[in-house]
Amino acid sequence: MKVKKILPVILLATGFSAGLVSCGTEDTNTLNIVCLNASYGKKWIETIIEDFKVSHPDIQINLKAEYDAEAIIEKNLASKKNTDDLYISVGTVWKEYAAQGKFLDLTDFLNETVDGVTIKDKVADEFKDSIMFKRSNGEEKCYRLPFTSGIGGIYYNKKMFEDNNWNVPSTFEELVALCETIKAANKPTAGDILGNTKIKPIVYGGTDTDYFDYAVFNWWGQLAGIENIKEFLKYESYENYDTTKNETYAALMTATKYWKQIFSEGNYDSSNNNLSASDAQKDFINGKAAMMFNGDWLYNDSLVYTNSGSQKDVFELGYMPTPRLPNIQDENANATYIIGEDQYIAIPATSNHVDLAKDFIKEIISDKGCETFIKEAHGFLGYNADYTKMNITDSFMNEMIDLRKGLTNKFTNFSSNRKYLVGAIDIWCTGGDRPFLSLLNGSFDAYDQPIEEAFRRIAEKAKSKWADWTALAGN
Repeated sequence: MKVKKILPVILLATGFSAGLVSCGTEDTNTLNIVCLNASYGKKWIETIIEDFKVSHPDIQINLKAEYDAEAIIEKNLASKKNTDDLYISVGTVWKEYAAQGKFLDLTDFLNETVDGVTIKDKVADEFKDSIMFKRSNGEEKCYRLPFTSGIGGIYYNKKMFEDNNWNVPSTFEELVALCETIKAANKPTAGDILGNTKIKPIVYGGTDTDYFDYAVFNWWGQLAGIENIKEFLKYESYENYDTTKNETYAALMTATKYWKQIFSEGNYDSSNNNLSASDAQKDFINGKAAMMFNGDWLYNDSLVYTNSGSQKDVFELGYMPTPRLPNIQDENANATYIIGEDQYIAIPATSNHVDLAKDFIKEIISDKGCETFIKEAHGFLGYNADYTKMNITDSFMNEMIDLRKGLTNKFTNFSSNRKYLVGAIDIWCTGGDRPFLSLLNGSFDAYDQPIEEAFRRIAEKAKSKWADWTALAGN
C-alpha cells in the first residue's frame, strides 16, 4: 500500500478526540497519535482508544486520523517542537526515517509480551525478517512494526457470476476463457436501459497500476518459487535485472506476459487509464465489470456503497485465489505475495510518552485489537491471532480467514540490502520503472517485443545507476 494512492479515499477524515486536550499540548497525560484514515477507515482505532481508556482512565488521547497522514508525519518530524507520540501509516518513507534516527529504537520492546507471547513472536510470519533494519554500520535494530497484512489479486462480483452462471477460474486458461465468455455475452450494465454500456471483464485502477503487482507477483512466485525470489531480493548485482542472465527476473517478465494476455483488446475499457482508483472501484461496484485487480481493503470500500443503496442488487464481493499458470511445480502453486512492507507503526524518537505509546501498541496488536480491526476495518493486522475465539459473523471475512489458513508459501518485497533500505531500488528497479501503464497506453507498441523492451530498459537503468545507489547506501 502507498499512502497517496494505494488506499483509495472513501471515508474522508475528520479528527477524533478521546479527551479535551487539543493536539500539540505538552500535557503529561496526553498521547498524540497520527493515523492514516483511508479505505480501512478510522472507526477501528476509535474503538481501540475507548478500550485503552478503560485500563488508562487518566489518559487523554488526541487522534489525528487523516488521509494525508504521510504529509502530516513528514511535517511534524521536521519540526523542533514535535509533540507526536505514535504513527500508524503507509509509505516507504519509513525506511528514510529509520535511517535518519527519527524513529525510536524498538529492539528491546520486541521482547515484551502480548497475549502471553513476545511481541517478536506476535508479528505475523511474513514480516518476521522485515522488522529488523540494517544500519550502515551493520547493526540490526527495530524501528517500526507492521501495520496490516493484505491479500491482493483478482476480486470479482460474486452476484454477477452467480446470475450468469460463470464459474470462478482456478487456472489461467479458465481465466482467459472466462474473459472471452463475458465479452461474447455483450450484456448491458445494470440500469442501462438503452444498452449503450456493456459489461467488461475487467476494470482497473487507472494510473494506480501498482495494484497489478499483487496478481503478477503471485504468478511470479508460481513460476520462480519464493526461495529464488528471496535470493533476487538480496540485490547483489545489477545483472539480477537482466532477464538474459537471471532466470528469476526472467520469470517476472513471463508473469508480466501472462498479465498482458488478460489485458488484451476488449477485455477492459481503455478509458480506465484516466480513472482514479476510487472511481474505478465505483465502476466495479456499480456492475460495469466482472473483475478487478485490487487489494483486500476493497471490501471495506465496497461496504460504503452496498450498505447505502441499490448496489446491493448488483454487487457482492468475492476473491479468487490467483489462477494457476500452466506447467508450474506443485510446491509453487500456493505462492502468495503479502501486501504491507510499505507500512509502519512507529514511535517518533522525540516522543515524551514512550511507555504509554508502547502500551497503546500492545492494545492494537493484541488478539482483541486484531478482532476489532477485522470487525471495524474488515482487514487483517500484521500479527498472529487466534481467530477461532473471535465472534466474526461477516461471511466475506470468514472466507478470508479460511483462505489465509492455507497460505503456507508467503513472501513480501522486503530486502535487508542497504540499497533497498535507503529507498533507491525495488523489484522494478524503481517504482517509476514499473511497466504496466506504459504497456497499456502503447508506449512500447513500436517494438516487435514490447514487454522484452520494457525489461531491457529496466536492466539498462539498473546498470547505469548501480554505482550511485551503492554509494548512497554506504556499501
